[in-house]
Amino acid sequence: MKKIVFISLLLFLFPIYIYADNPVIKDTYTADPATLVHDGKVYLYTGHDEATTNDSFFVLKKWNIYSSIDLENWKLEGSLDRQAFDWAKHDSAWASQVVEKNGVFYWYVTVRNNDATEPGYAIGVATSDNPVTGWKDAIGGPLISPSMTEDPEHMGTDPWDDIDPTVYVDDDGEAYMYWGNTHLYYAKLKDNMIEIDGDIKRIEINNLDGSFTEGPWLDKYEGNYYLTFAMNYPEEIGYAMATSPEGPWTFKGKIMNRLSNSATSHPAILHFQEQNYFVYHTASLPNGGEFRRSVSIEDLHYFEDGTIAPITPTASGVSGPSYMLQLIDTNLALKEQTLFLSLEEKEEVNYNYRWYQTPALNQSNHVNVVSFQSENNPGFYLVKEGDYIRLKKNDGTDAFKDAASFRLVPGMSDEKAYSIQPVNDDTVVLAKSENNGVSFQSKEQLTNDTDATFLITALEDIIPEQMEKEAVNQPEVEENQVQEESQVEEVNTKEETDEANNTTYIVIGLVSLLLVVFLSLVFINKKRKK
Repeated sequence: MKKIVFISLLLFLFPIYIYADNPVIKDTYTADPATLVHDGKVYLYTGHDEATTNDSFFVLKKWNIYSSIDLENWKLEGSLDRQAFDWAKHDSAWASQVVEKNGVFYWYVTVRNNDATEPGYAIGVATSDNPVTGWKDAIGGPLISPSMTEDPEHMGTDPWDDIDPTVYVDDDGEAYMYWGNTHLYYAKLKDNMIEIDGDIKRIEINNLDGSFTEGPWLDKYEGNYYLTFAMNYPEEIGYAMATSPEGPWTFKGKIMNRLSNSATSHPAILHFQEQNYFVYHTASLPNGGEFRRSVSIEDLHYFEDGTIAPITPTASGVSGPSYMLQLIDTNLALKEQTLFLSLEEKEEVNYNYRWYQTPALNQSNHVNVVSFQSENNPGFYLVKEGDYIRLKKNDGTDAFKDAASFRLVPGMSDEKAYSIQPVNDDTVVLAKSENNGVSFQSKEQLTNDTDATFLITALEDIIPEQMEKEAVNQPEVEENQVQEESQVEEVNTKEETDEANNTTYIVIGLVSLLLVVFLSLVFINKKRKK
C-alpha cells in the first residue's frame, strides 16, 4: 500500500525525497512483468527490451530477474538467456511467468520456434530448485507448438497466437494454463507441470465489450477467479471473473485505459504482505516507446462484490504521495490541462491537480532542489521554457534535466511556504499571471508576493467509487478527449455569455438576483452550523 505522508512541505530542514516511484526499474527497459512471492520476497520477472530508437520491432534477448522485500528497493538478481531454449530462434524472449509447486520452480516462456515444419511462436518451460539460478530447459522442445492450436486466419503461416503463458496452481495442487493472442486458449497441466493434461480448449469470454488481444493473467482472490488481459488495440486492460479456474468467464470491465507511447500493455496481479498490487509496463523512461518499455506498479483495490476498481497509471506508484501546488491564501492550484497549465479551483480527487515531487533531475547539489512530474502522465515533467512553464516528456538530455529542476526557497509572502525558482536562475519565480495563468516573473513584475507563494501539500490516494452495475462495462472516454471537449465547451460558454450580455440586460438582472439568493442561503447555512 502506498505510504501516505500527512503533512505539507513546510520545513526546510526536512525535505521529502521519495526515490521508489514508477517505473520501478529505471536503469534499463523492462517489459511483460510477472511476479512470484517466495520466502517473504517478491521476484519480478521481465523481458529486457533492447531495441534502439532505430529499430522497428521488439528485441528481447533475455529475461531479467529482480527481487524486493518492500516493493521500493529492487535488486537485479540474474537473468535467463533466450538461448537456454536451443530449439528456439531470434531475439524472442517474450512474455513469461514463473510459478512454484512442491519446491520446484517452473518458468513458462514465449519464444519463436526454430522448427521449419512448425513456424511461429511457441511456449517452452524451464525448471529449477531456485527462483533465480539453475534454470534448465525441462523438455528440450515446445510445451505448446503452433500445430497444437488453430491459428487465426490473419496470421498466415508464421503465427503468433501461442504466446503469453500464465499458470496458476490452485489450493488443491491442480495447475491451469491460459495463453494466446487473438485466440484465448486453456489447458490443464499434469502433476509434473511440463505436460498438457487433456485437450486444449479455445475460450470465449462472455459479454466481452471489445476483443481479447493477449497477455492473460490467471489469479484467485477471496474465492473468486480472475482473468486479467490486454484487449483491443492499442491495448487496454480488462478482466473477467469466474467461480472456477476453468470458467465460464464473464467480462466485468476495463481497469486501465490505453497507455501513452505504448500500444501494448501487459498485466500481472500481486498479493504481498496483505496488500494487492497491479503490475504492468509503460513507456515512461526517457526514449521509451513501443519497443522500449518500463515496468510499473500500482495499488489494486477490490470492491465488496469482488470487482476491481479502475486504475490510473501514476508517477508515484505505490511508494510515495502525490502533491498539490496551491497558491497561498487562495483555493487555486496548479492544474494540468490538455494544452496548457493554469491555476484553477482545487480538486483533491482530480489527478490533473496532482504532481509527484522527485529529487532534481539534474542531480543538483543545492539544498531543496526538486523536479515535478505529472502524476497521471508518468515521464512528463514541469519545465521552464522561456518565461513559461510547460509540461514535456523527459528526453534524458542534460538540457531537459536543467529545465526540469527547480529550487524551493522560503515563500515570498510566508516563509513557511515556498516560492519556486529555476535552478539556474534566481532572478525569477513562478507566479500567477493574467487569466490565472502561470509564468516566471521577476520580483519587480509581481503585483503581490502572494502570487508567487505556494503550499506544497501531500494528498491521499484516489480510490475510485464503484460504478453503477449497468455502467460497469461501458468503455471509458479518453481523459485528453474529455479535457479537450471541456475546453471547447468553456470557450463556447464564454462567447455565448458575452453575446447575451451585449444584447440584453435582463440576463444580468436575473444572474444578480440568483447570486443574492445563493449568498443568502450560504450565510444562513453557516449561521446554522455555528
